[in-house]
Amino acid sequence: MTKGLLLGTICAAMFLAGCGGDDGDSPSAMTTAAKTTDTIAISNFLYDPDAAVVKAGEKISVPNADGAPHTLTDKASPRAFDSGTIKGRQSGSVTFDKPGTYTLFCEFHPTMAGKVTVTR
Repeated sequence: MTKGLLLGTICAAMFLAGCGGDDGDSPSAMTTAAKTTDTIAISNFLYDPDAAVVKAGEKISVPNADGAPHTLTDKASPRAFDSGTIKGRQSGSVTFDKPGTYTLFCEFHPTMAGKVTVTR
């Protein structure tokens, strides 16, 4: 095989390998809607999940597995939501009324942070 023919064959193979790319219809290319949750747990001074998706108007359970008290509070002012104090090893709740994306934190432990997206 000559160098020219070999080079042409390699270039053609590389070109064809790049063809047939993802057209957006394959399962791997499809994005799935974020799964909503009915619980945002607190454990080891972290929210779980730390990026939650909830439905507007639904009451969300907030179990606190830590010994310390915590809150699940909107960081914005005025506050769109606040769980109030959830004592250690107790459970609280919060209702997210208005759709949007919010940053949340614990009033006792401001380094605790998370995000919640409220859908319709």
